[in-house]
Amino acid sequence: MDLQHLRSFLAVAKTLHFTSAAHQREISQSTISQHITRLEEMLDVSLLSRSTKVVELTEAGQLLIPLAEDLLRQQDQIFELSSTLERPQYIRIGLTEDLVLSEFPLVLRNFRKKHPEIKVNQTIGLSHQLRAELNKGEIDLMFGMRGPNETHGVPLWQEQLRWYAYSETESSKGESIPLVVFPEGSVTRRMAIETLNRHKIRWHIAFCSDSLGALLGAVKAGYGYTLQPAFLKRSVLTEPVMPLLLPEAPSVNFVVLTNRSEFNIPEQMLIDGAKTIFPS
Repeated sequence: MDLQHLRSFLAVAKTLHFTSAAHQREISQSTISQHITRLEEMLDVSLLSRSTKVVELTEAGQLLIPLAEDLLRQQDQIFELSSTLERPQYIRIGLTEDLVLSEFPLVLRNFRKKHPEIKVNQTIGLSHQLRAELNKGEIDLMFGMRGPNETHGVPLWQEQLRWYAYSETESSKGESIPLVVFPEGSVTRRMAIETLNRHKIRWHIAFCSDSLGALLGAVKAGYGYTLQPAFLKRSVLTEPVMPLLLPEAPSVNFVVLTNRSEFNIPEQMLIDGAKTIFPS
């Protein structure tokens, strides 16, 4: 069976007009007629009742419509799958630096083992920077942090924020707290400042960098306190410092974003892997 004949039949069935069907399919009216005739000959039934003024569906024609639609839908799915499997696949992901220093590389390792044919291009940055790149179409997926009052992205897991400082860092009660923070736009910077302001604790910026590695180095050098995800203590930091003068900050969500209406199959597999490593 030539599926183009089915497409012509459906065009006529929906318009009940050969000329309109021909325009819809961008072929000639005579070609439409030939397709219908050959389809009727192959099925040995009459699908359309034709007169000089009216085109009507026969009972057989009405029964064929859902079957034809289902068959063509399956063909489209097969072609889509074929094109997906044949072309080189890659995912452009954006990660915040804290995720790179976490167990997230295990997500990529497991993904690579299961899907070695899919290439992953990785961009590292702050959450607001990565969102800008996502909006410009420069990355496909963004994994990052979302504040407690924000709603963007699909939540993956919830993470508690902790204060970290070198063991010899000291701040007396009533003194301004030295903060080690990212630049403006950072979720952890905003959360640190909001938490201290809410408890009427004075603070000042002692060290600022857009590199998490630089912030951690500054903390180890005794510059001050930084507010970062709790999972960092499992990888690159010692025990978090929680003196009485530094109140607990709210937890945050780590989310994934895309600039499309839905995730494709390789992206969803990567997301599922992240949920396994970081259970909510």
